[in-house]
Amino acid sequence: MNYLVMSLLYDEFNALYEELGKCIGDGGEFSGNFGQFRRRHQAISRSVQEADRFLMITNGTNICGHIVTIVVVFYSLIFFREDVVEFHPVSAALWIAWLGGSVISLSLSAGQAIYLNHTESIS
Repeated sequence: MNYLVMSLLYDEFNALYEELGKCIGDGGEFSGNFGQFRRRHQAISRSVQEADRFLMITNGTNICGHIVTIVVVFYSLIFFREDVVEFHPVSAALWIAWLGGSVISLSLSAGQAIYLNHTESIS
């Protein structure tokens, strides 16, 4: 969900910048309706603010939840090895898959934040 919202807003900003770039001539003169671009940019910016308000909570919860999950799985694998790994190979595979899934999800969430920050710093 977060990725879809971020992609949609990113595409909207890119479309706006491309249209704005087409309106600027070789000599730097602007041929277009500047007020229309300003209003469109403000509308997209308000959408970003609204998205940020609800995505901030879900992203923070997602990252904190995966960090807690990784800590619990590592703790269980280290201190309760005989209950988790040694007697049941299927159980060991599930614990390792759980750990891998949490690490991948944490990496995707962090990567999304890095990508958005990098894109916004370029703009």
